[in-house]
Amino acid sequence: MDSNLLSDWLTHINSNRPNEGEFGLDRLQSIFSKMIKQSLGKKTIIVAGTNGKGTTVEYLKNFLLEAGYSTGTYTSPHLIQFNERIQINGNHVDDTRIVNAFKKIEKLKEDTRLTYFDYVTLAAFDIFASEELDFVIMEIGIGGKHDPVNLINSDISIITNIEMDHEKWLGKTREEIGSQKAAIFKEGKIGILASEQMPESVTSLAYKVCSSVFELGKSFTIEENLSGWNYILKENEFDLKNLSYRNLNVESAAGAITAFKLISKKEIDYRGVIAKTFLKGRCDVVDNFIFDVSHNPASVKYLVNFLKKNFEHQNFNAIFSSMSDKDNRSIIKEISDWISEWNICSIDDDRFNSSELEASINDLTGKKVKKFDSVYSAIKNGYHKDDLYVVFGSFLTVSEGYKAIQEIRGEHSEKN
Repeated sequence: MDSNLLSDWLTHINSNRPNEGEFGLDRLQSIFSKMIKQSLGKKTIIVAGTNGKGTTVEYLKNFLLEAGYSTGTYTSPHLIQFNERIQINGNHVDDTRIVNAFKKIEKLKEDTRLTYFDYVTLAAFDIFASEELDFVIMEIGIGGKHDPVNLINSDISIITNIEMDHEKWLGKTREEIGSQKAAIFKEGKIGILASEQMPESVTSLAYKVCSSVFELGKSFTIEENLSGWNYILKENEFDLKNLSYRNLNVESAAGAITAFKLISKKEIDYRGVIAKTFLKGRCDVVDNFIFDVSHNPASVKYLVNFLKKNFEHQNFNAIFSSMSDKDNRSIIKEISDWISEWNICSIDDDRFNSSELEASINDLTGKKVKKFDSVYSAIKNGYHKDDLYVVFGSFLTVSEGYKAIQEIRGEHSEKN
């Protein structure tokens, strides 16, 4: 593979996946050792969990940049552009650096077959190691134990929450899923539990492995009221009052504040950073659409809470696509009271099944269902109408929704 085009490489790395028996980190260790000869940053932080991982990374990155630290971040998946995944000081790494990293991996891997995530994670490692960064923050993709990010001996490991998702790979119970994610805790290092509802499998391993553990509800707390929320870190006798609600969840913000306080003594404008922190696809209001990447019952519950706080006594139409391996019946139940009409859109994924979704919606809600051949068609149908729409169900659905908005806006400007 000798192309210099990132698009060609992305096609290539998605085409020769390992067999199920070939998964695991052992096959990556030799490649990692050959590639990475120095630390990724002076300190590294890994973030795992079911929901809120990307939000935690975004908050912590912004705290660190506000303090003047050089910072690399690795997240997944991307919404619009692949380069969103690997950033240095908040800027996307360019195509050339990513392609050069892929070429290096291709030479070093020999006969080892790598997953898409293996390639991308190793590329991020290579890029960060070539910089002299103060901090590197990396998001686990799925699980933790077998995720390539877990090759890093992180200084701090954060788990946001544990909910039912990816059961095929991680287990059928929260305890089983928790044991997979808890594998990111490192011997003698710091663990942060950014949820009050952690399974015992997570809590017990954290205290067994880590030198110190900071638990939401014990080591640090959140107090919420109608106008804002307070953060208290008990050990440091540190608190922040009347922080503003944003479109992002407060547990992620609290976990990020805790991590920052543990790795830096610098004073920063926490309120200012929280007020300006934003992530596309998280309760994002654009025209008469609300875009949210929620794709499991727990994340949809957060979306519903956002609707309650900001759109009381209003109903919405749904633009919805979800994979058949998700708990779609629970997702539908969670938000059904807020939805007047369901619009199901076809998306380019083998796991999408419109007939199954339609049957579930009819069975659970009895409400009107429309079917569209694409997210673009559904967005165009609802664009600038009096109705409000919630676009959710998967990253792909929301990504296609954003692209549709841009295209439709362009069509309108050309007419005018």
